[in-house]
Amino acid sequence: MSSQITVIINGQPKEVEKRSYSFQEVVELAFGSYDDSQKSYTMISTKKNDDGDKHKISYSLGDQINMQDGMRINVDSTNRS
Repeated sequence: MSSQITVIINGQPKEVEKRSYSFQEVVELAFGSYDDSQKSYTMISTKKNDDGDKHKISYSLGDQINMQDGMRINVDSTNRS
């Protein structure tokens, strides 16, 4: 049985399973779809460590993101020209 957690993706709370997500899956959570033929994506997560300090991590295609409760993720897309 998986547990549900809340993460903030592009400022919006999302209820997700506590598990590892692919880069593409997080883009789909952010935008509803993934289209690398027309768009390029960047992703940064922010979370607090045990000392309360903020910790930023950049992700790219092929990375796995271990979702944690309260994690904040910003996903940006740009059109390819």
